[in-house]
Amino acid sequence: MKKIPAAAGAILLTLSLASCMGNSDSAGGKSYDFDSIKPDPEIVAMVPQANRETLRVAMDIPYSPAMFLDDNNQPTGYEVDVLKALSRLMGVSELKISDEDFDAIIPKVNDGTYDLGMASITIKKSRMAQVNMISYIQAGFIYGTQGGNPKNFDPANPCGLKVAAKSETSQENALQDVSASCLKAGKPAIQIVSSDNQEDLIQQVAAGTLDAIIGESPIMAYAESRNPKFATVGEAFHVAPQGPAIAKDNPELAKAVQAGLQKMIDTGLLNNVLSTWGEESIALHYATLNPPIA
Repeated sequence: MKKIPAAAGAILLTLSLASCMGNSDSAGGKSYDFDSIKPDPEIVAMVPQANRETLRVAMDIPYSPAMFLDDNNQPTGYEVDVLKALSRLMGVSELKISDEDFDAIIPKVNDGTYDLGMASITIKKSRMAQVNMISYIQAGFIYGTQGGNPKNFDPANPCGLKVAAKSETSQENALQDVSASCLKAGKPAIQIVSSDNQEDLIQQVAAGTLDAIIGESPIMAYAESRNPKFATVGEAFHVAPQGPAIAKDNPELAKAVQAGLQKMIDTGLLNNVLSTWGEESIALHYATLNPPIA
């Protein structure tokens, strides 16, 4: 996917939600039609006055199909569509989406640069200690290899191989843990290759330059559906909830977002939005503010 040459924090989309949003074609298919979504009075009343005019959101783009740029260099993807639908329910007048480095999202939500971070953020105790988080989808980790797995990559034994992971992610941390286990077992460490550009890593795997990649299951499945030279291998593991991050000092916004996401779940709107991307299976039954994590 294309990424416009912009500095981190560059505003990629300023959308007036008072006007008709309609639907749009994207590289992944047709985005959801938002015209029928009306503000919910109860949810609107929960939104803090400071957030009713503009909602500033940080995303880490690209991360297809959750968030990436379409042919017009505009953000699209299932989390972008969820965000648009949620903003309509909340009665927000304007939505501003900015591209930000993943590891800077939570600090910049906390310092007030952004109102909300939404970037397929896995919910962890360590993150909930810093921000409020709302679970609404879940995803696991899965390995991907060159189509047909010509190198016979075994997910149970990646020791000594070149395996990629998007940098500063839970998948990279998991790969480091597996590599440490390899060493303890007297096997060679995994040759970890990390980069902020996960799509480039997938292309290297598809070309056979790298042995495998570890990534989130919906992301890897999407890549497999679009690239016949790339395939997932094995089963998903470490399944965990994901959701938006909001500063601890803005609990009212967190409660409004939780209510909006629950409304989307209860009415089937979340399922409908996700289904346009083939991702309806990742939806949870409840939107939970700071869910208990083992």
